[in-house]
Amino acid sequence: MKTNLFVFIFILCAATVFAQSKNNKFGINANLGGQNYKGDLGNGFSFKNETWTGGGGINLAYYLNKSFDLGISTFLGDLGYCQPQKIATTEVDVSLRCSGCVDRVGLGNLNSRMISGGLFVRYKFNNNLFIKENAAIRPFVTLGAAMNNVTDRMEMNCVNPGNYMSVNAGIGVKYSISKTINFGYQMTYGYFTSDKIDFMSHGSNDQFLQNTLFVGIDL
Repeated sequence: MKTNLFVFIFILCAATVFAQSKNNKFGINANLGGQNYKGDLGNGFSFKNETWTGGGGINLAYYLNKSFDLGISTFLGDLGYCQPQKIATTEVDVSLRCSGCVDRVGLGNLNSRMISGGLFVRYKFNNNLFIKENAAIRPFVTLGAAMNNVTDRMEMNCVNPGNYMSVNAGIGVKYSISKTINFGYQMTYGYFTSDKIDFMSHGSNDQFLQNTLFVGIDL
């Protein structure tokens, strides 16, 4: 039932954006990259992090004016964290361990599958205020929110399955090869509205970070 509700909300969001199409000012891009976790089990945002999980998605955007686009985002990937060997072998109190990692003495690991769908507003710096609108290099920032469906991929009871909202912010750059073809990079930070994805609530809410490369078409 929750999955069906999630799909319905996503379709409704998509329909809202498409209803605003009057001049065919749409952009679509496909992206691939890594996704990292930060929470009670550890910080996976470091470049020295030993755990990298991948994923990909599709973004659709509608041109509002020279400065702003409105769009929808989708992403399907894994979200996880594996303890470094030194920490994994350091014994901690049972109350601090992952509930599914019963055979471990350390904090435990996390391995989940996450499907996301959300809305975002994109501010473009190529708006004739900072950079010319037709510039080839086009930096931008984004702000939005998403619904994220999390499942226990390894079925080890190390993930609290469910739907979780997140507030997302991103920064990126697009390079236009032509009037219609482009590619670029985007980093997106997500802050969940819950701290219970890993069954623990010892600090701030759980978070994720995506680093993706994309190829796009403007229609």
